[in-house]
Amino acid sequence: MSASTKRLDYNSVPPRATSSRAIRNEIVPTNSQGSYTMNSQIIFDLPANLNNTFCDFQSSYVKATVTNGDGADIKFHGGGFPTCIKQIVLELGGQTLFSCDNWNTLYEMMLSLDTSASFRNNAGQRLFGAGGDFDGATIAHTTNNSRDVCFPLVLTPLMANRYFPLIGRDRLRIRLLLDTSARSLLGAATDAEVTISNVSLVTYSLELGNDVMAMVAANSGGQMKIAMPSYQHHQASLSNSATSLVATLGFSMSSLNRILIAQTRQTAVAANNHIGNRSRLRLNRFFVTIGGVKYPMRDVQDVGVAATTTGAGAEPFAEALISQRALCAWTHDSSIQADGGFAILEGAGNTSAATGSFLIDLDLESQRVAGGESSLGLVAGVNCIGQVVQLTMEYAAVATNNHVVDVFGEHTILCSLDLNTLTWQIAI
Repeated sequence: MSASTKRLDYNSVPPRATSSRAIRNEIVPTNSQGSYTMNSQIIFDLPANLNNTFCDFQSSYVKATVTNGDGADIKFHGGGFPTCIKQIVLELGGQTLFSCDNWNTLYEMMLSLDTSASFRNNAGQRLFGAGGDFDGATIAHTTNNSRDVCFPLVLTPLMANRYFPLIGRDRLRIRLLLDTSARSLLGAATDAEVTISNVSLVTYSLELGNDVMAMVAANSGGQMKIAMPSYQHHQASLSNSATSLVATLGFSMSSLNRILIAQTRQTAVAANNHIGNRSRLRLNRFFVTIGGVKYPMRDVQDVGVAATTTGAGAEPFAEALISQRALCAWTHDSSIQADGGFAILEGAGNTSAATGSFLIDLDLESQRVAGGESSLGLVAGVNCIGQVVQLTMEYAAVATNNHVVDVFGEHTILCSLDLNTLTWQIAI
C-alpha cells in the first residue's frame, strides 16, 4: 500500500464549531474595599444558575495594580506577584474543593521546573513582574510607584482540561490569601505600605446554543464529571541540631500521584529572598512509606557533601524530570540553575549567588503516561486512604539554620455535577 503526505490531502478541512459564543467578563471581589494590603484576603464569587454557560479558566486571569507606599524601592521575588499569594482556597457550595497553604512555595518550585529564564525575563516580567534572577520587577518609591500585574490561577483544580459548568446551583468562591511583605517581597516595606487595587477576575465564558447544550447533556449521561489535579500541604520543622527528619504527612486521597518537597529557612529577612530560596542541605537520601510500603523501593540518594558543585543534586533532579515526564525531553525548559543553582547548600537569599533552587519531586504513579495540569492521563497514583504516609530524610551533617520542610501531595479529585439536581459532589 502506498501513501502520500497529508500536505497533499485537499479533502480534509476542519469542521465548523457548533453554535456558541465567547463572552469576556470582569468579576470584582465580593469583599471589595477599594484596595487591599499585604496579609489580607481577596474573595471572588463566580455566578451560578447560568443557562448553558461554562467558564474557560485556562483563558482567565486575575489583574491588579500593586503600589509601593514605602520610602524605598521594593522588588518582587523571582516568581513575580503570584509569590505574594500564600494560600488559595476554592469553595463550591458548602464544600471545600481546594485549600493549599504555602501555595507560593509550590508555585516557585514549579516555575523553576517548567519555565526558562527567557520566559521569566520577557513574558513573565511583563505579565506579573517575574525575573530570571533571584529578584523580579522593581516598584519604585517615587515616580512610577505602581505596577499592573495579570496572572492565571495555575496549580489549582481550575486548570483541568475541561470547561467549568456555571449551570449548577452552587456558586464557586475563590479566596486569595496574601502573604506578608517580609516573606514575599524584597525590601523594608510593611504590610500596610503595599496596596493592591483595581482588582478583578477576568474570565471568558462559553455560552452554548440550546441544541448544542442538549447534545452535551445527553452525551454526559446525566452527570458532568471532571477529573482535576489538586494539592495537599504538610509542613514539618528541621532544627539546626538534627541529622534526620521523620514526618507523618496526614495525606488521605485515592490517587497520590507525586510528592514535592522544598526546604527553606525558618526565619524570613525582609531584604532577602525567602520563598524562592530553597536549600539542599547535606541531604544523603529520602523516601516515603505508605501503609508500611516504601516508595521508591530503592532509596533516592544525594552526595551529601558540603561542596556546591561536582554533581550534587543530580539524582534528585533526574527523579524530578521523570515526574515531569521530561527526562528525555531535551527541549524541556527550566530555570533550575538560575541564581546559586540546584546544588547550593543553604544560601542566605540576599544575592543571586546565595539563592538556591533545590527541590524534590518524587513520582508515585505506576503507569507513567503524558499528563499534567492540561491532561491528567491515567489515574495511576497510590491509594493512601486509611494509610499512614511518612516522609524520611537523612543528612550527612546538621544545617546551619533552622528550616521548614514544605511537602505537597499532588493527587486527582473527581467533581460531578448532577444535571437533575444541579448540585456538585466532590470525591478525593
